[in-house]
Amino acid sequence: MNNSELVFRIAVGVLMAMWMFTRFYFQRRLGSVERASRRHDRRERISYALVSVSFIPVFVYVFSSRLELFHFALPEGWRWLGAALGVAGCALFWWTHAVLGRNWSGVLELSRDHRLVTAGPYRSVRHPMYTAFFLMSAGVLLLSANFLVGGLNLAAVTYMYLLRVADEEAMMLEQFGDEYRQYMKRTGRLLPKLARARGEAAAS
Repeated sequence: MNNSELVFRIAVGVLMAMWMFTRFYFQRRLGSVERASRRHDRRERISYALVSVSFIPVFVYVFSSRLELFHFALPEGWRWLGAALGVAGCALFWWTHAVLGRNWSGVLELSRDHRLVTAGPYRSVRHPMYTAFFLMSAGVLLLSANFLVGGLNLAAVTYMYLLRVADEEAMMLEQFGDEYRQYMKRTGRLLPKLARARGEAAAS
Protein backbone atom coordinates (compact mmCIF):
# COMPACT_ATOMS: atom_id res chain seq x y z
CA MET A 1 0.00 0.00 0.00
CA ASN A 2 1.48 3.36 -0.99
CA ASN A 3 1.30 6.37 1.30
CA SER A 4 -1.26 8.26 -0.79
CA GLU A 5 -3.65 5.29 -0.74
CA LEU A 6 -3.26 5.08 3.03
CA VAL A 7 -4.30 8.72 3.29
CA PHE A 8 -7.43 8.01 1.23
CA ARG A 9 -8.29 5.05 3.44
CA ILE A 10 -7.93 7.18 6.54
CA ALA A 11 -10.12 9.86 4.96
CA VAL A 12 -12.85 7.30 4.24
CA GLY A 13 -12.57 6.03 7.82
CA VAL A 14 -12.97 9.56 9.20
CA LEU A 15 -16.08 10.11 7.06
CA MET A 16 -17.60 6.85 8.26
CA ALA A 17 -16.87 7.75 11.89
CA MET A 18 -18.58 11.13 11.44
CA TRP A 19 -21.58 9.50 9.78
CA MET A 20 -22.02 6.81 12.42
CA PHE A 21 -21.52 9.24 15.30
CA THR A 22 -24.29 11.46 13.90
CA ARG A 23 -26.76 8.59 13.59
CA PHE A 24 -26.03 7.11 17.03
CA TYR A 25 -26.03 10.53 18.72
CA PHE A 26 -29.44 11.55 17.44
CA GLN A 27 -30.90 8.08 17.82
CA ARG A 28 -29.97 8.10 21.51
CA ARG A 29 -31.48 11.57 21.92
CA LEU A 30 -34.71 10.44 20.29
CA GLY A 31 -35.72 8.33 23.26
CA SER A 32 -39.20 6.84 23.41
CA VAL A 33 -41.67 8.18 20.84
CA GLU A 34 -45.26 6.97 20.56
CA ARG A 35 -45.93 6.00 16.96
CA ALA A 36 -49.34 6.52 15.34
CA SER A 37 -48.92 4.69 12.03
CA ARG A 38 -46.40 2.56 10.19
CA ARG A 39 -46.15 1.30 6.60
CA HIS A 40 -44.46 -1.66 4.92
CA ASP A 41 -42.69 -2.59 8.14
CA ARG A 42 -40.97 -5.74 6.86
CA ARG A 43 -39.96 -4.16 3.55
CA GLU A 44 -38.65 -1.09 5.31
CA ARG A 45 -36.46 -3.07 7.65
CA ILE A 46 -35.08 -5.14 4.78
CA SER A 47 -34.16 -2.07 2.72
CA TYR A 48 -32.64 -0.43 5.80
CA ALA A 49 -30.62 -3.58 6.44
CA LEU A 50 -29.40 -3.65 2.82
CA VAL A 51 -28.03 -0.13 3.14
CA SER A 52 -26.36 -1.04 6.43
CA VAL A 53 -24.78 -4.16 4.91
CA SER A 54 -23.54 -2.12 1.93
CA PHE A 55 -21.28 -0.23 4.33
CA ILE A 56 -19.36 -3.43 5.16
CA PRO A 57 -17.04 -3.22 2.10
CA VAL A 58 -16.31 0.38 3.11
CA PHE A 59 -14.96 -0.80 6.46
CA VAL A 60 -13.04 -3.62 4.75
CA TYR A 61 -11.42 -1.01 2.49
CA VAL A 62 -10.47 1.15 5.46
CA PHE A 63 -8.78 -1.65 7.40
CA SER A 64 -7.32 -3.91 4.70
CA SER A 65 -6.19 -4.16 1.07
CA ARG A 66 -8.38 -7.16 0.21
CA LEU A 67 -10.57 -5.23 -2.22
CA GLU A 68 -7.83 -3.80 -4.45
CA LEU A 69 -9.10 -5.96 -7.31
CA PHE A 70 -12.03 -3.53 -7.66
CA HIS A 71 -9.86 -0.40 -7.71
CA PHE A 72 -10.05 1.89 -10.75
CA ALA A 73 -7.65 4.63 -11.81
CA LEU A 74 -8.80 8.10 -10.84
CA PRO A 75 -6.82 11.37 -10.61
CA GLU A 76 -6.12 12.54 -7.07
CA GLY A 77 -8.13 15.71 -7.65
CA TRP A 78 -11.27 13.67 -8.26
CA ARG A 79 -10.60 11.60 -5.18
CA TRP A 80 -10.33 14.70 -3.00
CA LEU A 81 -13.52 15.97 -4.60
CA GLY A 82 -15.03 12.78 -3.18
CA ALA A 83 -13.77 13.80 0.25
CA ALA A 84 -15.49 17.18 -0.11
CA LEU A 85 -18.75 15.51 -1.16
CA GLY A 86 -18.51 13.16 1.82
CA VAL A 87 -17.97 16.03 4.26
CA ALA A 88 -20.93 17.88 2.73
CA GLY A 89 -23.02 14.73 3.08
CA CYS A 90 -22.06 14.33 6.74
CA ALA A 91 -22.83 17.99 7.46
CA LEU A 92 -26.24 17.72 5.79
CA PHE A 93 -26.91 14.45 7.63
CA TRP A 94 -26.28 16.19 10.96
CA TRP A 95 -28.37 19.22 9.96
CA THR A 96 -31.39 17.16 8.91
CA HIS A 97 -31.30 15.12 12.11
CA ALA A 98 -31.00 18.27 14.22
CA VAL A 99 -33.95 19.95 12.47
CA LEU A 100 -36.18 16.84 12.47
CA GLY A 101 -35.69 16.08 16.16
CA ARG A 102 -38.36 13.67 17.39
CA ASN A 103 -40.02 13.61 13.97
CA TRP A 104 -37.26 11.40 12.59
CA SER A 105 -37.63 7.65 12.11
CA GLY A 106 -35.55 5.12 10.23
CA VAL A 107 -38.68 3.50 8.77
CA LEU A 108 -41.95 4.80 7.30
CA GLU A 109 -43.93 5.80 10.36
CA LEU A 110 -45.49 8.84 12.00
CA SER A 111 -45.50 9.77 15.67
CA ARG A 112 -48.61 10.79 17.62
CA ASP A 113 -47.54 14.44 17.64
CA HIS A 114 -45.86 14.43 14.24
CA ARG A 115 -45.50 17.83 12.60
CA LEU A 116 -44.52 18.95 9.13
CA VAL A 117 -40.94 20.25 9.29
CA THR A 118 -40.19 23.05 6.82
CA ALA A 119 -37.19 24.66 8.49
CA GLY A 120 -33.48 24.30 7.77
CA PRO A 121 -32.77 22.18 4.69
CA TYR A 122 -36.47 21.28 4.52
CA ARG A 123 -37.26 24.84 3.52
CA SER A 124 -36.23 24.05 -0.07
CA VAL A 125 -35.90 20.26 -0.21
CA ARG A 126 -38.40 17.62 0.89
CA HIS A 127 -35.92 14.79 1.40
CA PRO A 128 -32.52 16.28 2.31
CA MET A 129 -31.54 13.17 4.27
CA TYR A 130 -31.62 11.17 1.04
CA THR A 131 -29.51 13.92 -0.51
CA ALA A 132 -27.02 13.42 2.33
CA PHE A 133 -26.95 9.67 1.65
CA PHE A 134 -26.28 10.24 -2.05
CA LEU A 135 -23.53 12.78 -1.32
CA MET A 136 -21.87 10.38 1.10
CA SER A 137 -22.11 7.41 -1.28
CA ALA A 138 -20.78 9.38 -4.25
CA GLY A 139 -18.03 10.76 -2.04
CA VAL A 140 -16.92 7.32 -0.88
CA LEU A 141 -16.98 6.01 -4.47
CA LEU A 142 -14.66 8.79 -5.67
CA LEU A 143 -12.47 8.86 -2.58
CA SER A 144 -11.90 5.10 -2.52
CA ALA A 145 -11.77 4.78 -6.34
CA ASN A 146 -13.22 1.32 -5.81
CA PHE A 147 -16.26 -0.04 -7.66
CA LEU A 148 -17.26 -2.45 -4.89
CA VAL A 149 -16.65 -0.13 -1.95
CA GLY A 150 -18.54 2.86 -3.31
CA GLY A 151 -20.68 1.27 -6.00
CA LEU A 152 -22.45 -1.23 -3.75
CA ASN A 153 -23.37 1.46 -1.25
CA LEU A 154 -24.56 3.84 -3.96
CA ALA A 155 -26.71 1.08 -5.48
CA ALA A 156 -28.25 0.25 -2.07
CA VAL A 157 -29.03 3.90 -1.34
CA THR A 158 -30.59 4.33 -4.79
CA TYR A 159 -32.70 1.21 -4.27
CA MET A 160 -33.90 2.45 -0.87
CA TYR A 161 -34.77 5.87 -2.29
CA LEU A 162 -36.70 4.52 -5.27
CA LEU A 163 -38.49 1.97 -3.10
CA ARG A 164 -39.78 4.27 -0.43
CA VAL A 165 -39.91 7.94 -1.51
CA ALA A 166 -43.32 7.72 -3.22
CA ASP A 167 -44.82 5.91 -0.20
CA GLU A 168 -43.27 8.44 2.14
CA GLU A 169 -44.86 11.33 0.27
CA ALA A 170 -48.22 9.52 0.10
CA MET A 171 -48.10 9.07 3.88
CA MET A 172 -47.37 12.76 4.37
CA LEU A 173 -50.20 13.72 2.04
CA GLU A 174 -52.62 11.61 4.06
CA GLN A 175 -51.42 13.19 7.29
CA PHE A 176 -51.12 16.84 6.25
CA GLY A 177 -53.29 17.11 3.12
CA ASP A 178 -53.26 20.49 1.35
CA GLU A 179 -50.48 21.78 3.59
CA TYR A 180 -48.15 19.14 2.19
CA ARG A 181 -49.42 19.67 -1.38
CA GLN A 182 -48.46 23.33 -1.15
CA TYR A 183 -45.13 22.34 0.36
CA MET A 184 -44.49 19.99 -2.57
CA LYS A 185 -45.14 22.80 -5.06
CA ARG A 186 -42.40 25.00 -3.64
CA THR A 187 -39.75 22.34 -2.93
CA GLY A 188 -37.75 19.75 -4.82
CA ARG A 189 -37.29 16.15 -3.73
CA LEU A 190 -33.49 16.09 -3.52
CA LEU A 191 -32.43 19.56 -4.70
CA PRO A 192 -34.09 22.98 -4.47
CA LYS A 193 -36.34 23.87 -7.38
CA LEU A 194 -34.38 26.03 -9.80
CA ALA A 195 -37.04 28.74 -10.17
CA ARG A 196 -37.36 29.12 -6.39
CA ALA A 197 -33.59 29.22 -5.92
CA ARG A 198 -33.30 31.98 -8.56
CA GLY A 199 -36.12 33.96 -6.93
CA GLU A 200 -34.46 33.81 -3.51
CA ALA A 201 -31.12 34.86 -5.01
CA ALA A 202 -32.75 37.83 -6.75
CA ALA A 203 -34.55 38.86 -3.55
CA SER A 204 -31.29 38.92 -1.64
